Amino acid sequence: MARFQHTVTLVPVPRRWFESCVTTLHDLAESLDADGARLGLPDGRPLPGLVLAEGSHLRPGARYRPVREEDGLPDADQAVTVLAWDRHRETALEAVSLDGDPAHRAQSACVLRLMSAARPREARLSATLRASGDKRAKYLGGTVRLRLDLGGWWPSAAGRGRRSVPAPLSGDLEHVLARATVTVVPRPAPDGHWRVTVKARVEGRSFARPLLPVATAVMGRRARRAFAESLDGAARQWNARLPELVRKQGEELRAELTDALLAP
Repeated sequence: MARFQHTVTLVPVPRRWFESCVTTLHDLAESLDADGARLGLPDGRPLPGLVLAEGSHLRPGARYRPVREEDGLPDADQAVTVLAWDRHRETALEAVSLDGDPAHRAQSACVLRLMSAARPREARLSATLRASGDKRAKYLGGTVRLRLDLGGWWPSAAGRGRRSVPAPLSGDLEHVLARATVTVVPRPAPDGHWRVTVKARVEGRSFARPLLPVATAVMGRRARRAFAESLDGAARQWNARLPELVRKQGEELRAELTDALLAP
């Protein structure tokens, strides 16, 4: 078993801003007009690059596909499907992508669930990659699951969360050769920022089980340094981009999200 731990300092996300962002995204999606396969904004501007391929807009089973640039037709290898759309209960979307490489055909599926948009309390993300082809294909797949306790994140970040309760953000990765579990806990920093501690535990599986202790002994220091450097790099990007974004409220935030939808 290998263990990793590192702490970074992050610019905080105000809870009210996060909840307003969730509300604005739902408002924006519900304001789209569906004329057959075509989607457009209430002011008549078309939504480029995306069509409603099946079902009714935002109803469970509705399936959206991106449009290929080369011929303007829906891409049959990519789709986003509405699994649930109820502000007071659950919003759930599934994105599926197929890779038709003859040597290693692969399918990735990602499901995002939010309970609920009216009062966000939990978010879950699961992603699975499955490959087919030769005998090596089974080593190319895996599953990632993440759970974010939105009701517990901000109290923990403010120093009010109990240390005995589960981490607000946790996840695991399953691979044929390894299993990793991750926990993320925010605590307040003296300057009002978040001090976020990430812990990871990796266990070998199958024939990799006895090899992991050897690899940890030989490359443990380098692996821990790479783990810390990757988190530090992500923290730098977060801290560089977030302050400008969280300053946007109301119509300014809606305009920012609308522009993102209209981008090619």
